[in-house]
Amino acid sequence: MDKLRVLMIGPGRQVKGGITTVIDNYYALGLDKQVDLKYLPTMEDGSKIKKLLVAAKAYIAFGRLVKSCDIVHVHMAAQASFSRKAMFIKRAHKAGKKIIIHQHAADFNKFFFDESDDLKRERIKSIFAMADKVIVLSEEWADFFGKNVCDPSKIQILYNSVVMPEYVKENYSDHNVLLLGRLGERKGTYDLLKAIPGVAEKIPDVVFYLGGDGDIKRCKKIVEEAGLQEFVVFLGWVGNEEKEKQLRSCSTFILPSYYEGMPMSVLEAMSYGLATISTNAGGIPQIIDQGVDGIRVEAGDVEAIKDALIRVLENEDERKRLGKAGRLKIEQKFDFKVNVRKLLDIYRKVEV
Repeated sequence: MDKLRVLMIGPGRQVKGGITTVIDNYYALGLDKQVDLKYLPTMEDGSKIKKLLVAAKAYIAFGRLVKSCDIVHVHMAAQASFSRKAMFIKRAHKAGKKIIIHQHAADFNKFFFDESDDLKRERIKSIFAMADKVIVLSEEWADFFGKNVCDPSKIQILYNSVVMPEYVKENYSDHNVLLLGRLGERKGTYDLLKAIPGVAEKIPDVVFYLGGDGDIKRCKKIVEEAGLQEFVVFLGWVGNEEKEKQLRSCSTFILPSYYEGMPMSVLEAMSYGLATISTNAGGIPQIIDQGVDGIRVEAGDVEAIKDALIRVLENEDERKRLGKAGRLKIEQKFDFKVNVRKLLDIYRKVEV
């Protein structure tokens, strides 16, 4: 039987973010060996001019590649990502190809309701109507898209997943706290910085390692003005090697986000056995069972963030209990091998 021919489009493989991690994991687990996979980057980091040139070049290449594929698999977020991918979707639809929209946006609800007028909302719905399947990251997002954006029968839930590390954490004696993600308001970074003085008062040797790009300059200014330099280390954007080093050297992870799809950083932290604190944003409640394998607080609740951190940092046994339970949850429910099998099943069903 001939392999399915899949043309996948999304960000360049060097672009920083969770979608790139998902794409890398597909290749790491051999999706390209199980289907005839071609990957076309439609966006690269850089100036607006560079992004326009990359998109134009990709659109030209797409016209050639789409002719010889069975399925077009589109990785999409919101805002500019939606506008860019809409052009490719319309072209694939005109060519009579099967289309899968894989929706990763953390704030598509905000984009749809707050940033779009009635005319734009109708355009969004018309683009999603061209898809044969719409992949979303959680039950919460399935409910949103089914009620507001597209035919519920087209929706398929496919959790983000991780490749399980061989490393198994055993030492939970440290008071190191890790955050991975774009620093700024959406990820709750400023709320975390407000909580740190209260945490440091109770845990004097606590150190917060903040890994990510974003508004580093503003965050550093807040830290300096509050005199928190001994408690906060800015790592900048971390590559895979540095990320693994930090995941091994910290016992606690926090991501106090306001908006999320299904954050890869939470999945990765739990897979490494870190005691994880996050919020109820997006698909996070599908990952963290409150108090069993992690702790969830309401986004923006600085007092709750502080209390959760103190609870975990004061008790090594609690860190170990949450960390071990979190790793087990990821192994059982969010292993990328299962994700690939489910994606292949979606491909087959679409192609029938």
